[in-house]
Amino acid sequence: MTATPQSDAEVMISIIVPVYNVATYVEDCLQSIESQVFGHRYETILIDDGSTDSSVDICRRFIEQKSAPGFRILEHPENKGVSVARNLGLEHARGRYLMFADPDDLLPPSALSILFEAAEQYRADIVKGDLVLFDDRKQRLAPDRVRRTRLVCGEHVLSELFEHSEVRGHVGGKLFRHDRFSEIRFTVGVRMAQDLLYFSEVFASADSLLLIGQEVYEYRKHGTGSTGRKYEKGSYIDWLGAVEASGKFARTPGQKRAHKKLMLRTMTQIARECRRIPTDSAAAVLTVIEQKCRQWKLGILNTAVVDRLGLRGLGRYIKLQLALRQIRRNLSRP
Repeated sequence: MTATPQSDAEVMISIIVPVYNVATYVEDCLQSIESQVFGHRYETILIDDGSTDSSVDICRRFIEQKSAPGFRILEHPENKGVSVARNLGLEHARGRYLMFADPDDLLPPSALSILFEAAEQYRADIVKGDLVLFDDRKQRLAPDRVRRTRLVCGEHVLSELFEHSEVRGHVGGKLFRHDRFSEIRFTVGVRMAQDLLYFSEVFASADSLLLIGQEVYEYRKHGTGSTGRKYEKGSYIDWLGAVEASGKFARTPGQKRAHKKLMLRTMTQIARECRRIPTDSAAAVLTVIEQKCRQWKLGILNTAVVDRLGLRGLGRYIKLQLALRQIRRNLSRP
């Protein structure tokens, strides 16, 4: 059963949920939050970011009908973007810990208790659990699943993020101490990978990161047609910019090496995706890739000798070059 927190108790967790035109999904998200099996007080801050559908009405009705404790709605009269919405939620959060949820995703019933108990037991600044990817047909664990519970400390916290193996830059599945990161905000105006920029600063400021192999977040996968849109709209440029800008938080040689791996990984992913988009978009993307490869010094000598990215780095470099060759071949066809 769902615990009913006492009104005079300390708020342990603030859940920040930006809401924009998600009438189809938002009630399921709210229900998953309201149904948490958690013996402490928590709050849910909904930020309506100028929705033009019935999203905000669904949120109001849910709160009224459920008499859901700890839910409140903040509203923007016009759409200002997810970064502005999340920043507004951060301004109003009162919890000992912070977490984010997107309005089309779900929290498993024990998500809050798992994350909170782990954070308290290990005195961790950040706790990251496993994500489940789901759609109407199936579900599976996300690629960044945790193999074993472990505590990462010091300079290795940021390196762990840049390595992108068991933790990545998205908001889902993370709980982190409010008092340690209360001044950090999302960068406004970034259309893609703003989460990576935000968490690069958070992880750079943290002393400890706990990785736990328990499912704490369910991420909804939408249609398969989203790959090309970021190239048609040019938002991938912001993705590259966010990856580049995150490097300013790298201070130690290990962090800088991990960040270089992230740059190579990102460029390889973009090149491989570019093989499948229309040639009119692919030509422009290829030009950007080639420019960034020179700017980021993603050549064979740097990969193998200067940056010492290892066999995995060499493997990624080869995949990048093969993808670029395929793009050029596609563009040369009549």
